[in-house]
Amino acid sequence: MRIPVFLVLLSAFLGGSQALQVKTDPAEEVVVVEGQKNVNLLCLIDEPMDFCIVKLPGAPAPFAASDKLPAPVEGITYYGLPWSSGSCGITIDTIKPIHDGPFECTVSVKGQTYKGQINIALSVAPEPPVIELASNVDSRNGEFEFGKKVTMKCISRNGWPGAKLSWYLDGVKLTEDVGAEFSETSNRRTTVQQIYRRAIAVEDNRKKVTCRAEHTAYPGDFMETSLPIKLKKVYTNEKPEVQKEELKESVKPKPPQLTVSSVVAQRNGAFKVGSNLVVQCVSKDGNPPAGFLWFLNDQLIYEGLSAPFTSKSSRGSTVQQTLTLPLKQTDDGKVLICKARHPEGSEETRLKISTYN
Repeated sequence: MRIPVFLVLLSAFLGGSQALQVKTDPAEEVVVVEGQKNVNLLCLIDEPMDFCIVKLPGAPAPFAASDKLPAPVEGITYYGLPWSSGSCGITIDTIKPIHDGPFECTVSVKGQTYKGQINIALSVAPEPPVIELASNVDSRNGEFEFGKKVTMKCISRNGWPGAKLSWYLDGVKLTEDVGAEFSETSNRRTTVQQIYRRAIAVEDNRKKVTCRAEHTAYPGDFMETSLPIKLKKVYTNEKPEVQKEELKESVKPKPPQLTVSSVVAQRNGAFKVGSNLVVQCVSKDGNPPAGFLWFLNDQLIYEGLSAPFTSKSSRGSTVQQTLTLPLKQTDDGKVLICKARHPEGSEETRLKISTYN
């Protein structure tokens, strides 16, 4: 069966018309900041245009974008090749808040109209980030107690889009104990917050925790805020200042004692490689309470320490602290040391580690 030539041509024509679509540059969206200069928005189609009408956020009405006609909107000029090349667009001289929203172009090709759109996302710089401490964190005078778990939250408010948060300790990026970001958006403004938890260690003294908020609208693309860490003078050779009604004689505590938890796997006094060695150091009847330092051989231990727990009685203070130490094959034969430091003198207790596989 022979198909008439005019039907073949008509089908090809209709098929070609249906295949036409407007391409945009940039594609779909462009992120800009207030004050940005010379932002180009371009619509393209693979056929000569009959006309091109554009709708710009902030403009009072749609208008023809043509290389032969001046734009009726101040600060807007034509961008692209002539209509005969299948091109039309505009240049925004200076980005203003009114330009936030969708830019639309409507082009006509052989009596058919086609639409394209570019979303203009006006990037709004958030307020400078802030770090807030949980209400149960004792940081009077800006000081923290060694071993205590500190919960802090970084907040970046009212940016668009929301900022990206990250944490650093003296310039080193933190990845552990960093919570997921939580964001809330209202009226194209986003507030982002993230929690970081840290057990304050001896080596943290005089370091600083920094929250960085990254955003394209910031100068240099980011802003930071920092929280300095200063340890309370728990370990000191000076007698602490106390209230007159609490003034008592300084009493040296009893020698510290190490106790291995019953949950630890043991075989004839040896501990299993790959398990956690959980031990508790206890200092009794001291005034003021003693403070602990832990060592594995001569290496100071910073991690795996619980916050010290202190109780008082008429005989003085009892302090206890737990260490969780992941055991490695290389720990066999090493010595775990708990040193109780006190103004009246320091004492220590030791545990020799034996391991088995």
